[in-house]
Formats: sequence, C-alpha cells, structure tokens
Amino acid sequence: MKPLPPTLREKRRYILARIVPRWRIPEDARLLHLAVMEAATSLWGDAEAAQIQPAVVLLQGDCAIVRCRRGTERQLAVAMATICRIGEDAVAVRTIATSGTIRTLKERIREPPPPEQGRDVALAEKNYATYRHGRHKVDLVAKSNKSQKLLFFTQKEIEEI
Repeated sequence: MKPLPPTLREKRRYILARIVPRWRIPEDARLLHLAVMEAATSLWGDAEAAQIQPAVVLLQGDCAIVRCRRGTERQLAVAMATICRIGEDAVAVRTIATSGTIRTLKERIREPPPPEQGRDVALAEKNYATYRHGRHKVDLVAKSNKSQKLLFFTQKEIEEI
C-alpha cells in the first residue's frame, strides 16, 4: 500500500511539557500516556478525547512531547494542566510550548542542572534531605514519609539550610 503524500496526511501539533518535581518522573512513557488520556477523558469526555487523539511521543529527562490533532492543542494543554498524579507519584505537568514539528520542540529542551544534594536537616522532629535548585529554590524531601507537606520558612532559616 502506498503511503499518503504529506499534503493529504492529517495535520498534527506537538506540545512540550515539563514534569515537576524532577525526582518523580515516570520511567515508562506509558504511565504518562495513561495520565494524559485520563485527564482528557475526565475533562472533555470520551468523544472529545477521541477527537484530540493524544499520544506521548517522547519522554526525555523531565520533558515530554505529546502529540494531538491540529486545532485541539489548546484542549490538550488544559487537560494536561489538570494532571496531578502519574501512577503512584504526585506530580504536575506544565506546558512550555506548542509546535508543528518535534524537531523544534527538541531544540527547546534544556537539561537543567542536577539538584545539589545538601545536608540533612531536622525540623519539627522530622528528618529532611535538602535539594538545591540553582540559587532560588530549596526542596526538602521528608525521609521515610511519602506524603507532601507545605512548609514555610523565614529568611534566616533558609540561609541556615
């Protein structure tokens, strides 16, 4: 069977998204695909999700490229913003860019520097490992506790960490 010429093929759009936090990125792209499909289906319904036709094309580092039909990229981006869990891990998916080619989005993928692991900190009788991202952000990951908790610090406490 002869393939369709490019002018007769269905037009696609590609969305570059970043998964945060970086240490909870799924190793299998299938988990991300299931999360995207579930988000699209729950937000737009089965018929609209079928029209969007989302598919995870690439999962590289903390970035993913998701394909959809042309004209439905906005709906897919909204659905991806509602993802709060991939598999067992609580994550967020942030849309970065939309393009008509995968090559353009691959050029925008930058490998962020790995977080520097600092020393262990004990706060409120719990032990935390510190991860420094650049100069602005410090993440505290509770040891032996999988739940997330919002912590607030003063400037002095941040400098000590």
